Amino acid sequence: MAEVDLSAGTVEYQDTGGDKPVVVLLHGVAMDGSLWRNVVASLRSDFRCVVPTLPLGGHRRPMRPDADLSVAGVARLVAEFLDRLDLRDLTLVVSDWGGALALVSEGRTSASGGWSSPRARRSATSPRACPGRTCSPRRGCRAASASPSRC
Repeated sequence: MAEVDLSAGTVEYQDTGGDKPVVVLLHGVAMDGSLWRNVVASLRSDFRCVVPTLPLGGHRRPMRPDADLSVAGVARLVAEFLDRLDLRDLTLVVSDWGGALALVSEGRTSASGGWSSPRARRSATSPRACPGRTCSPRRGCRAASASPSRC
């Protein structure tokens, strides 16, 4: 697993690599990046998937003693992670975490849903990078049966 040193400590992450469109998948509290393994398996042929293990309880590496691990602090850590890896024009997927709200409250997204750094095209609570597919952490991605907006 790759890792990057950030202001709060070392964050491990999976990166499928390549020059494809980037999807960053964020897990929730008391989980780790493995939550997205089935989704990554479904998306990796068409997208570069980047999956950090955030310090939300399922991480293996301790953060620095002075690390701000509040919701707003982790939101800033996500922004630092994206900057450090120079990830641009990406889709951000969030599962079960108030971090999306913190990113908005911290001014990290615009009213249109774009990443203000400008790192991401949109912030989403579902993987909108896969039009016509429905994705879930447990089942991965499959063709949508109802609406193409369910992705």
